[in-house]
Amino acid sequence: MVNLKYGKWFVLVGCWTPILLTLGGCGGSESESGLSALCSTDTKVRIMGIKWAGDNKVWSAVPALTDCLQHEDKSVCFYSIEALRRITGTDRGYDYKTAPHVQAESVKRWREFIESDEYRSHADKVKNE
Repeated sequence: MVNLKYGKWFVLVGCWTPILLTLGGCGGSESESGLSALCSTDTKVRIMGIKWAGDNKVWSAVPALTDCLQHEDKSVCFYSIEALRRITGTDRGYDYKTAPHVQAESVKRWREFIESDEYRSHADKVKNE
C-alpha cells in the first residue's frame, strides 16, 4: 500500500516546481523570468506571470498582456485585463465575457495604445526610474 501522505507532497512539489523556478528567477533576472512566463504554453505558469506583471505594474509587459486578451482560455483573458487595469488604470472597454468580435475592437484599441506616444512615454519613464 502506498503512503498517500508523502505521495501528495511529491505531487504538490512536482506541480509547483516549474512555476516557482520560472518566477523565482532561475536563469535570469526576476523581470526576465516574469516576462518569459507570459509566453509559457503552461496556462498556470502564464497566469502566474500575468499576476506578477500586474502586481508589479510592469509597463513592458503591456504588449504581451494585450496578446493574452485573445487567448482561448478565458482565465488567461480575465487575469490579463486585470493586470492591464492595474498597470494602466483602464480596460479600454475590454470585457473577457463578450463575443470575440466585440473583444477584437477593444484589443485594437489596446494595440493602438501600444503604438502611441502615451504608452512609449510611460514605458520609458518607468524604464529610467
